[in-house]
Parts: sequence; structure tokens; C-alpha cells
Amino acid sequence: MKYWKYLLLILLLIPIEVKGYEKAVVDINTMSIYDLADALDKGYLTSEALVQLYLDRIDAYNENFNAINQINESAIEEARTLDKERSKGNVRSKLHGIPVLVKTNIDVKGLATTAGAKALSDNYPNEDALVVKKLKEAGAIILGSTNMSEFAFKASDSYSSYGHVRNAFNTDYSPYGSSGGSAVALAVSFAAASLGTDTNSSVRIPAAAAGVVGLRPTFGLIGRTGVIPYDLERDTVGILTKTVDDNAIILEILAGENENDVATKDTVVLDYNSKINLKDIKIGVITDYAYGNVNKTGVNKKTDDDIANLVKEKIELLKNNGLEVIEIEELVTSYYQSIANSTLTGGSFCDGFNDYIKNTTGNIRSFQDLNKAYGKVYGIYDYLSSCNNAWKNNITNINNKKNTFLEHIDEVMSNNDVDILIYPTVKNKNLKINEDGLNAPGSYLGSVIGYPSITVPMGYIGDFAYGLEFFSSKYKEDLLYEVAREFEKINGLEITNSKLTPSLYEIPLYINELKDYYEKYYDKKTFRDINKKAKNYFLNYSKNSDDKNEDEAKILINEYRKKESNSYSSKFLVLIFMIIGGFGLIKIIAYIVNLKDNKKLKKLLGKF
Repeated sequence: MKYWKYLLLILLLIPIEVKGYEKAVVDINTMSIYDLADALDKGYLTSEALVQLYLDRIDAYNENFNAINQINESAIEEARTLDKERSKGNVRSKLHGIPVLVKTNIDVKGLATTAGAKALSDNYPNEDALVVKKLKEAGAIILGSTNMSEFAFKASDSYSSYGHVRNAFNTDYSPYGSSGGSAVALAVSFAAASLGTDTNSSVRIPAAAAGVVGLRPTFGLIGRTGVIPYDLERDTVGILTKTVDDNAIILEILAGENENDVATKDTVVLDYNSKINLKDIKIGVITDYAYGNVNKTGVNKKTDDDIANLVKEKIELLKNNGLEVIEIEELVTSYYQSIANSTLTGGSFCDGFNDYIKNTTGNIRSFQDLNKAYGKVYGIYDYLSSCNNAWKNNITNINNKKNTFLEHIDEVMSNNDVDILIYPTVKNKNLKINEDGLNAPGSYLGSVIGYPSITVPMGYIGDFAYGLEFFSSKYKEDLLYEVAREFEKINGLEITNSKLTPSLYEIPLYINELKDYYEKYYDKKTFRDINKKAKNYFLNYSKNSDDKNEDEAKILINEYRKKESNSYSSKFLVLIFMIIGGFGLIKIIAYIVNLKDNKKLKKLLGKF
């Protein structure tokens, strides 16, 4: 027993981990970027608090999903700086102080860019990727990086030497890939948005399976400097968000001005929220993609019955809301499917990597080094033969095939007079981890010819989410957003947050009541003093004891009620006086009208 004092001393010397917030004024799980920006403006929370709330969720849930690769240890400090800017009235954009995650093949200074391979665990970039620079300039906080399919090799899974990423709705199932970590992290509310990369379908398929919005933009619209490539002729950064509006916010920040980029230098001015009349837009549904035929192969083969029925339901929804939908039976024949399959230029992986690695530090200094290194689950030996531009020997033939495919797609859309094509993002029910059978029509369209497409949550079958993909011509992102937003609105799904990751706290009724008053009188000058007290209360809510919080809230609620009552009384008295004054004015006018001659009028006016 005499040793208990020493044991107690040892215990006191052990650092105690301080947990994050156990309560908050808002539920970040159900909030869009617009909602979060509004909450920051109104003082419901700070960016510092918002970062901590997301970190708390990562700490509580990431072990189940393996979606996060690394955390930015400077995120809290960056948030404090951005909070100071906001307090001085300097808000850079809607992303000011909003946490965002990026796929771990995109450079973030201070984080290792691993592409999912432990062989690259010490690969630190000399500077941020171009897209990360733009996000930071807009005030976004890079919270960390997300796990992925190693080297972006696999679409049916997100498996790397860091393990499997697991589906947001059932951890026995695949999240798809290669941007599985970016999609799952968003679906379980580890951040407000995320970036991925899309070669064939690597943003859209995981986004659909996670119940979020995923955009593959026009090829070359978003810069790729600072991104580990796979196919230089096809890769693009893509955007994953919880709503269509959120997606447009980020694209407007990232689009264009791609200096020193291997992609095209085209710049587009987005006219999102333009005056596009959706009644004039014609939508083509690819019936082979939507419903499929049991006797056909590839992307035209039979679509799962439940998915086909869900697509039919959503097409009727579009029609019933005034949008014109035209059926197109077959878009990609077996001939064009074979052309599409032969246009991948993954042979550029070696040369692209060698160019990329020049701007980083670490043990791996070339593709040859990477090939020899341990810490990979996929072999890359076969790509060595394509190094030193050997892959370009066939590039003319590949580009000719792409042009043939592009002309075919343009011709089908023109002949049917449609502006947009739609189809299910995935034709098969969700696959278990390591299970084959993925069928994604979109990988045969924009991925091949560089046109944009966006997947939007369509609905749920059982516990799993499925997406509807919208495809348009080059640089028609504004049209895509308009139609996708209209579908999102009439479809009416709630913002996704997995049932496996509920909120870490409950918002008491007295908080919601106080928020209602604060919102109601937020812009009223007569309520300025009490609004200031309420804002201060919200900002300190998470730091105070529950008893103190409730007592203070009730005092503020009573102040609002009293002021509201006085305001109503004042308005009532003003109304009474106005009525009385009105009757008096009527009597005066009537008296003047009834005057029989101008002498009486002159005599009356002379008294004034």
C-alpha cells in the first residue's frame, strides 16, 4: 500500500488527452458550404471550432472507414488566422474558414503525397499543388488528405498499402475508387468538401456510392500541377460536395489559369445561376444505360432491376416538372466501346511521374526507384517499357480514335437534338470489398473525349446510395449545374450523412429556440444589443457547463420575448394613431369638399 502515492504521482504526470467539443450550436453533418458560411457569419461558431468539430468526428469514426490518410497539424492555427480576418470584415469567399480534404495524390505542403503507397510515405512536396493554392487563396483550410486506390489503379475498390477504404453505409462493402477516401470522408462528414482525381470514373463512381455530388470537369479546365498522374491525356482533378451549389462554388475558384500545366490552357467563365430557361433544355436518356438489355454486353448489358426502376421514377419526376426527356436507345455500340477501351494512355505514367517527382523531397527520385521500392500492393514493372516517351509512339493513333468517338457522340446528341445526356452512374448493385462486376457507363463518355459530367444523388436502395449522372458538351458546366440543381431540388433528398456516423452531440431545445429568435431579428437594429449578447453566447456555448448554458439561454430568450412584446405594443399604438389620424383626415377632406363657396375656403385657410 505504501506505493500508492508513487502510482498516483505517475498518473498525474501522464498527459491527459483533452477531447474536443461535446456540444455545439449547429449540426455540421447536415450543413452545406452555404450553411456553414452563414453560421460563421452569424457567429454560431468559429472556423477554429469548426475544424475541431470535424477532427472530433475523424477521431471518433475514421478507424471504421480508413478514409483519412493524414491530418494537417496546422489546421487549427490556420483557422485562428482566418477567424481574425473574418472579425475584421475580410471574408475571401464562401470557402473562408471552411475545412476541405484532398486525395493523397495531390500535393499539400507539409503532408506526404503518397498516392496510397507507403513507398512514398516520405514524399514531401516543395509547394502546394495549383488547386490547393487556389483553395487556400480563397480561405479554405486543408484539413488533411484522403486514402485512395493505390496509384489510382482500381475503380471497383479503394485498396492501397494503407488498407481498404470502406463504404460509408456498410463497411463490408466497397466505396469504389480510386477516390474512395474523398467520397467516404464527405459522406461521414469529416469535412465540408473534398477533391479527388478522375481518369476513367474515379470521382463520379465513389461519389454516387457515397450519396454525394461528384464532378468530372472539362479536360484541362482545372490545373493538374502538383498531382501524381496516371494518364496525362485523361486525368483531371474532380470535386466532391454535398450539394450542387457547393460544387459550383469550388469550380469557380479552381477553373482556368493553369500555368505550367500539362493540360490545355483553356479558360472558361462560368455563368452559373445564368438565365438558362430549363423549359428549353432537352435531356436524352440512354435507355441501354438506364435499363439495359440482357442480350447485350459491356455498358449496354442489363441494368439491375431495382436501379432501372429508380431511374424510371426519376425520369418521370423530371417530366412531371416540365423538363423534356427524349429516349435514345443505343449510344455506344460494341464497335465504339472497343474504340473507347483502346484510348487509355496509362503508359504515360512513368514519364508523368518522373516530371512530377522533381518538385518533391524523399527517397524516391524516379519511377525506377519507385518500381524497386517496397511498400506497394500493386506492381508497376510493366510501365517501365513506356518510359522516355515510348508511349507517344502510338499517341497519333489514340487521338484519332478519340476524335472518331467524339464525332460519334456529338452526332448522336445533334441528331436527337439534346443538350444533356443522363444515365445511372453505376448499373450494378453495390459490390462487396474484393467483389467484381462494376459497370459504369460514364467511363465511356467524358473520360474518353474530355467532356464534363456530374453525378447527383438519385436515391437509396436498401442502405446504399445510387447516383444519376448528367453529361454535356465541352465547357457546359454552367448548363450541367443548372439541370443538376433542378433535379436535386425536385428530388428532395436530405443532405447525406451516414447512419453509421451520427452526431457526437445533441442540440438542446433551448438552443434551437434561442437561434429562432436570433435568426428572426438578426437584421433588426432595435434588437442589436440583445443580438450581440446572443452571438457571444453562441461562441462560448461549447466552453460552459450545461447548467450555466441553459440558465443564460433562458435569460436571453426572455429578453427577446420582452423586447418583442414591447415592439408589438409600439406597433399597435402606432397603428391606432394612424387609424385615428386617418379618420380625422377624412373628416377634414369631407369638410373642404362640402364648402359651398371659395370665400369659406379662403377664410379657413387664412387661419393657418
